[in-house]
Amino acid sequence: MRYLGIILTVVWLSVSIYAADITVAADGSGDVRTVQAAIDRVPANNAKRFVIDIKPGTYREQIRVPADKPFISLIGSDAGKTLITFNLSNKDTASTSASFTAYIGGHDFYAENVSIENSYGVGSQAVAALVEADRVVFRNCRFLGWQDTLYAKGGRQYYDNCFIEGSIDFIFGQASAVFENCEIHSSADGYIAAPMRFAADEPSGFVFHKCRLTSNNTKDGVYLGRPWRDYGRTVFLETEMGGHIRPEGWNHWLPEREKTAYFAEYRSSGLGANDAARVKWAHQLTADEAKVFATSNFLKGRDGWNPATANNDWLEKNKPDWGVVTWGDVFDQDPKWYQTDEAARIADQVILYQKSNGGWEKNIDMALMLSKAERDAIAAKRDDISETSIDNRTSYTQVRYLAMVITASLLKTSPPSNLPKYKDAFERGVDYLLSSQYENGGFPQFFPLKKGYYTHITFNDDAMIGALEVLRNIARKANDYKFVDEARRVRCEKAVEKAVPLILKLQVVDGGKKTVWVQQYDEKTLEPAWARKFEPPCLTAGESVNVVRFLMKEKPTPEIVSAIEAAISWYKSNQLNGIRWVRVRGENQVVKDKDARPLWARFYEFKTMKPIFVGRDSVIRYDVSEIEAERRNGYAWYTTAPNDLLNKDYPRWKAKLNAK
Repeated sequence: MRYLGIILTVVWLSVSIYAADITVAADGSGDVRTVQAAIDRVPANNAKRFVIDIKPGTYREQIRVPADKPFISLIGSDAGKTLITFNLSNKDTASTSASFTAYIGGHDFYAENVSIENSYGVGSQAVAALVEADRVVFRNCRFLGWQDTLYAKGGRQYYDNCFIEGSIDFIFGQASAVFENCEIHSSADGYIAAPMRFAADEPSGFVFHKCRLTSNNTKDGVYLGRPWRDYGRTVFLETEMGGHIRPEGWNHWLPEREKTAYFAEYRSSGLGANDAARVKWAHQLTADEAKVFATSNFLKGRDGWNPATANNDWLEKNKPDWGVVTWGDVFDQDPKWYQTDEAARIADQVILYQKSNGGWEKNIDMALMLSKAERDAIAAKRDDISETSIDNRTSYTQVRYLAMVITASLLKTSPPSNLPKYKDAFERGVDYLLSSQYENGGFPQFFPLKKGYYTHITFNDDAMIGALEVLRNIARKANDYKFVDEARRVRCEKAVEKAVPLILKLQVVDGGKKTVWVQQYDEKTLEPAWARKFEPPCLTAGESVNVVRFLMKEKPTPEIVSAIEAAISWYKSNQLNGIRWVRVRGENQVVKDKDARPLWARFYEFKTMKPIFVGRDSVIRYDVSEIEAERRNGYAWYTTAPNDLLNKDYPRWKAKLNAK
């Protein structure tokens, strides 16, 4: 066994033998004085390991390793002398997730000989380290706190020879995490682990292998763990347990979780080991059963990661299995996820970003973990409403997300205390959408109105249609909107009723035939209008898809049926065959392919129905290769979206129509 330990040490050193790229020293003798300043120097999306050497000292700061900065190493010389500490709690931030001292979001992170502390103390959740990244390794590190010390939130994580201290649920989360040769220190009565898992086949859980469970100031004893969600899983293998561990070992949190949680031990030793007294619903493993939880098995994932053998070359060549939730995928999670602390954290940030008029600014990843300084800066600009918009799928998506979290919260036995603020933010968001609608039924890009093309009625990027879909779902009391008050529901209903006739009116008629829609219209004359220099008045194949889909969900009046059939006919007549729009060595280009799916240009010229392409010089061209590289490579000039409209949505709509 000693020989194996030597091998592991050599392998671990291979991760950190690289010379430091930057040195941190609190006394000014290094390249920078703070750890965050060093992290900020790491290039975004770096593809090679970046080593940050931290000299002994106390660093009073909140640090964040964002998801776009993988392969970072934090290397100290002595964990007892190298401390990163901050004082922040759930009481300060209204979110456990936001109360971190250190946030680790970049995959393939490595730390050695560093201590991370949340000094808040007793009275609230206060996270020392929040780790939500894949293939993370901590070696000879210390995690110091009281309640919720280590949030092993997601991804695969390995802790070797670490010290973790706390009292209540001080190792918690949904990660797949192995703690090997670690000291787990309880500083008062409470619970060690609080694992989250939503299903029996979910790979997450905590494994403690050859650890030592120690304590001080315990009176009634400490539970090994309790399930934070129904299927929470924790396993202790060959672990020495002090006398502070309660004889029954485990707590169910809720009685019904005894049937779903998975808690187990294998060859526990010490005064706290008591097979006979353990709760009946826990497991005592056989040697073969314990092998399943060996580090090389439990953490291997789809890529075969083994923290004992995966060196930098392997890590850089193999993509990780897991990534953090971004604003782009918050609508694609398991329904139960919207009841979690993570969903609530994002909802809290959505509220933080909400402006005083109820709207939001565009192009912000509202799921991105924020530091306290960033939160304070955002809050200070709440009254700047100059950029609130529905452009780029903004404002109505925030309203939709809040509705999903509110609905999930109402399903809980005891709705959370922050539910009222979610409802208030939701209602102000809905009111913002309603107030931005023109009397003629259209919606501008920006509200308050902003000089320029921003005042135009905008279908571009699904702006108007996206807002209307949310308002219609409220009006119809769709599943996520049943909680909405009747007065507001009626207002949403009237807004949709006002918009539908306008949509029908705006459908372009060419040569006596209805076609599709343009990206933007003058809000007064209702004529097709220019937006940016490369967005002329013309038919748009992309945005018109969702206009048609929106009409398909309306009552099929003769006018609506006529509009839909005309648009479908236009799509069939103007598809492009035998070509693909591909990216080759960083350049977008059209290539011939007789087997390619039908393709449509984003823009079509009135009357001729020719595909058109426009650069920043605003000159219309008929060949995409003739516009400048910046526009050619930075814009979606072709789309395949009409394929699903023609082959799936239209047949379903037609069948339903014929059945009436």
